[in-house]
Order: sequence, then C-alpha cells, then structure tokens
Amino acid sequence: MPSALGNSCHDSQQQQSVLVPTEQRAAFCAVSEGLPANQSYQAHDAVAAVHDLIIRQLGQQHAQLFNLVLVPCTSKAPHGDFTVRVHDAVVHISGTSGVQLASGVHWFLKYFARCSISWELTGGVQVGATCLSPASLAAMEARGTVTVERAVPLSFYQNVVTMSYSMAFWEWDRWEAELDWMALQGINMPLMPLGMEALQAATFAGLGLAPEQLQDFFPGPAFLAWGRMGNIQGYGGPLPREYMDKQLQLARRVVSRMRELGMTPVYPAFAGFVPRALAALYPGAAVTPASRWCHFPDAYACPYLLAPDDPLFAQIGSAYISTLRRELGWDAASYYIADTFNEMKPACGSAEYLAGVSRSVHAGMTAADPNAIWVMQAWLFFSDSRFWQPPQIQVRQLHPSLPVACMAARHLSRLSCFVFCHFLA
Repeated sequence: MPSALGNSCHDSQQQQSVLVPTEQRAAFCAVSEGLPANQSYQAHDAVAAVHDLIIRQLGQQHAQLFNLVLVPCTSKAPHGDFTVRVHDAVVHISGTSGVQLASGVHWFLKYFARCSISWELTGGVQVGATCLSPASLAAMEARGTVTVERAVPLSFYQNVVTMSYSMAFWEWDRWEAELDWMALQGINMPLMPLGMEALQAATFAGLGLAPEQLQDFFPGPAFLAWGRMGNIQGYGGPLPREYMDKQLQLARRVVSRMRELGMTPVYPAFAGFVPRALAALYPGAAVTPASRWCHFPDAYACPYLLAPDDPLFAQIGSAYISTLRRELGWDAASYYIADTFNEMKPACGSAEYLAGVSRSVHAGMTAADPNAIWVMQAWLFFSDSRFWQPPQIQVRQLHPSLPVACMAARHLSRLSCFVFCHFLA
C-alpha cells in the first residue's frame, strides 16, 4: 500500500496525507535549499533537533549509535526521502528534513530492530535490551541500504475538535512527547491552535473591546474548538486570563519545536464570528446570528457572524493574522484553517453570499500574509448534505476569485478519505 512516507522494496507505512499545488511544493525543501517561501522564516538545525529526540526516546547511550545527515531534496524524490543503513555498529540515517530524519529513525527501529515507539497508553517506548546490542547491529548490516521516498509532501495531523476532546489541559511534557511521536510518524503539517484566544483578545482589544466584554464570547478550556468554529459562545466560561496567557506561552514552545523538526503548523484564522459587544461598539456593523447548534440555549448559542461585505470582516482577519505572526513568527509556508459553517446552515444559500464569505475569510489572511493557503474541513458538506448541493458546493462559487487557494477536505466518518481541490483564477 502506498504511504505518505512512500514505498521501499521492503516495507511501507500508512499515513494520512494531502497534496499541494506544484508552485507550493518548493517550500518543503526550502530549509535545505535556503529558499523559504516566507522570507522572514528562519531555518533550524534539524540534525540537532532529531538527535535530541533520540535522546528523549532512547537515552544518551543509544543516541550515540546514530549518525544523522541532512541532505537536499532531489528531482528523483521531490517530496523528500530518507535512507537507512547500518555499518560498523553505527546506524546511518540521511533525510531531507528533520521529519524525514525522525521518520528514518522510526523506520529503522520498526523494521530493522523490531522495536516500537507509540503513545504511552498503547505501549510507549518498547525497545528491548538486546535490540541495539553490537551483535544485533552487526546482523542488521546484511539488510543493506534502504531508501524510502515520500509519496506526497504533506501529512496533516489532527481533527480540530481533538484539541478540546483530548488536549485542553496538556502541559509541555505531554506536548513534547506528542511532537516526538508526530516526527517519528512522518507528520509535517500539524494543527496548532494553542494560544489563539489570547491572540483574538489582543485583536479585539485593538478594536476597543475590553477583556470583560469577551467573557460571554470565549468558551471554557474544554470547549474552545466549537467556539472557534462559531458553534457556541461562552459555554463553560468565562475563559480565565491565566489560561489564555499560559496557552500562548505553550504555543511559543510548541511552534518552536515544530519548526526545529521541520514541520509547518496550521493555525486557525478568523472565520467571521465576533462578540456581542462588538455590535454594540460598532452599531453600523452588519451582523447576523449564526444558526443554533445542537440545541444550546440562547446564552451560549448563535454568535454573531459578520456580513461578508462588511469592511470589519477582512480588517479583523488581517489584524488577527498580523498579531499571530508578531507573537509566533513565520514558517516556511503559511497554512490557516477556518470553518465558518461547521454543522450550521448559512444565513443565505446563494452562490453570491457563500462566495462573499469565502472571499472575506481569504482576504483577511492574505492582507497580512500574501502566501496564505486556506485549509478547510469537508465535514460540513457531509453533515448537511441536503443543503450542500450543487450549486452551493461548487468550488467555483465558493472561491471564484482566489488566485491560488487550497482546500484540504477531510471526511470525518471515513478517515482515509481526503479531498484536495485546487482553485485557479
């Protein structure tokens, strides 16, 4: 079976993956070639990052057995690859990025050493005492050199709601372990919504909203995913300021580690939802209540959604992205996720309205980040298939004016089903 990591003459691994347009692919070899898509992006020492990962997982003694070499992408493996061989009791691994080096380490442990590194509740680190002994390494030399090529440049990780289901109260130690696992599995496009409420609060403060005016807007820590998608507001809140600040501090550490390992985070963007207080502060703002989600009572339901032609829509979107980049810096490529109609029916089903919302979401991204690429779930098309019929679902009507837009769409009821659409003006 083909995989995101690719095929070799020996084994393969199953990964979830997405495709990108040709003009965006160069960004993922940018670190080794020195040509990042975003000129403000700073390259990192991938070899040192993966060496530290090995120490965390296997210990200093075993880490000394690995020789890691970063190599550039080639035309034969445009999405990247790694090579594994054992010689003179040393494990030699070369790879085109930090993620590829870590993938090579995992491939070696799994297929050469017959060991396992998994989540703690599914076994954790299972490396026997003799797996990496001199005798075992000598026997592995007969395996020769194995090269595994990535089939696609990107492997996306996480559902937007998993952050609230499972990760709302993770500290750095747990995140560090998850980031190690991601890299070992070849994941290079992880979702990263940590600290987003602190960034939104700063953005709304720039519009004149005081912290107390956001208390009925942000949900509590375990419900933030649905607040970001406009399904609810304020439920489980008010969100403590201490939690928001701590999440932003954690985001800085998580993003830094992602970049060290060669991952490109996907950040939430502004989807159009605003606090009730904004309508009072800007009486001329064109807002409509979103549709009610899951029978939540009035106090927690129907947050305001800006009309697509209201200048505040793109203004807030741009200010938010600027705040995000000022706080968290830049990546080799720019990916943002925004879901305006997750399990909610739009106020209007016309192609003009839907396209207008899409233009405003995208305009908010690109005004602050011209390299922005929009990532979106496809779940809404399946959750309300009666509404999302042609012509509503037609990509040209959703995105008729985007010069180059990308949509990664995931069918949640069948995790292997990915749809990736390219929209060209």
